[in-house]
Amino acid sequence: MVSSYGHRPPVTEGVAEVIVKDIKSGEGKSGASEVPLAFQTGRAPVDATLLGNTRKQMTMFGIFAVGVLAVLIAVWWAA
Repeated sequence: MVSSYGHRPPVTEGVAEVIVKDIKSGEGKSGASEVPLAFQTGRAPVDATLLGNTRKQMTMFGIFAVGVLAVLIAVWWAA
């Protein structure tokens, strides 16, 4: 967040330590640091088969819902 004067707020000690560890690990001087949750950019990878199964289940539920709706409309129309 940038203030109205164009300056950034000060970096906390914890964030500074993470940045230094990441720079050192990139240079091969030490092991990689753990990235705080606030700085993680992506999500965990999703298993493609699980995603396919979920998509298939949602499609089947949609077909079922449309079928039930069609039956209800037909019954209502006939009454």
